[in-house]
Amino acid sequence: MRSIFLFLFIISFHGFAQDPGTPQLINYYTGKAQKYLDKEKALSSFYSIDDKGIMIFANAIDKTKKKPEFSLAWEQLEDFRLYYKYYDEIFSYYKKGRVDPFPVKAADTVKPPPEKPLQGYRIAIDPGHIAHDHATGSLEMKHLKFRKDVVNGLVDSIEISEGILTFATARLLKDKLEAEGAEVMITRPEGYSAFGKTFEQWKKQDLKKAVDSLAKIGELKPDQKNYFLSAKAKNSDIFRVVFRELDLAKRAELINRYKPDLTIIIHYNVDETNSGWTKPGKKDFNMAFVGGAFMKNDLTSPEKRFEFLRLLITEDLERSVELSSSVINSFESALGIPTCGNHDATYITEGCLPTEARGVFCRNLQLTRYIHSPLVYGESIYQDNIKEAQLLNKETDKTKNERVMQVADAYFNGIMNYAAKRK
Repeated sequence: MRSIFLFLFIISFHGFAQDPGTPQLINYYTGKAQKYLDKEKALSSFYSIDDKGIMIFANAIDKTKKKPEFSLAWEQLEDFRLYYKYYDEIFSYYKKGRVDPFPVKAADTVKPPPEKPLQGYRIAIDPGHIAHDHATGSLEMKHLKFRKDVVNGLVDSIEISEGILTFATARLLKDKLEAEGAEVMITRPEGYSAFGKTFEQWKKQDLKKAVDSLAKIGELKPDQKNYFLSAKAKNSDIFRVVFRELDLAKRAELINRYKPDLTIIIHYNVDETNSGWTKPGKKDFNMAFVGGAFMKNDLTSPEKRFEFLRLLITEDLERSVELSSSVINSFESALGIPTCGNHDATYITEGCLPTEARGVFCRNLQLTRYIHSPLVYGESIYQDNIKEAQLLNKETDKTKNERVMQVADAYFNGIMNYAAKRK
């Protein structure tokens, strides 16, 4: 399923690759870094792009001394793209400073024409959060509870947990994709984390090991370590500071091991200005995130600098924008609500970079940074919108909820439209 590249890649990239000193390559990658990857225009000390190729530096001093952490010549770009999904191997080369020579890649086998539209696709689905009940939803602060208020339009009380909605959407979407020939993996079982455990099981079995490891690498200070290993530690603090990031890292690990052609990250949104989400609001938007928009403190480790390089020189970002745009268009038509603009949320203006695709924003989230495939990080509908809340509150089994089914259909149609255009 290789394809021509978006944006400037459409204009005879392979012709550029014949000449390592071509100014078109320099202009393209410099422009891409500035437009999609460098949110604050503060990362120039970490990379250089010139007639020799692309170099990544650990800090500004190393750049001044011309001591790159990693160098990639222009003639090696295509080889890097072929191998980057083999993370352990390619990252070991990154830590050595260069990849020379690349190992010989086995030729692709000739496959028969697909009998179904998605035959041959491997698709990973990540249902956001872990809640299978409202207590867990409250723990992870992804829980809405509205009291009945007939005067203001609520004829019944409302209780919604996002993790329940996302998993139901993932199950419905998985069935639809498999019916069209795709192989599909979901990152977590229902009601469990990516570790295959509930939070309580993880806390009992893995908390000490996790805290010790984080303290060893300096992510937790000694007083924090003592607190999280004490009986005084609150579950909400453990979840927020220790568990959540590790769970996200495990999701990325599972997805990258699966080596998908596409990754679908499912979330439902809320209005950031609706403090506490204890009452309904009126805002309602669709949006989607892709990788990019690194800030000045986001390249503090070789792993993060490697992901910056990957997004810069592979097609993942361009294809993610294309996939996300297709899903956003499907959201808008299927769900009947508008797409978020560049100034409709504070986190959009402060933490994102817009792409050419309406409603699709570069954002340096853990999953948009570490997942090695084209992806859409979907944020469909505002759960706290008064109309949406009432629709989403129906049915105990959310796979039978009409609004959830519409969201799953919207993802599915967006994926199908993307796949059809890439044939």
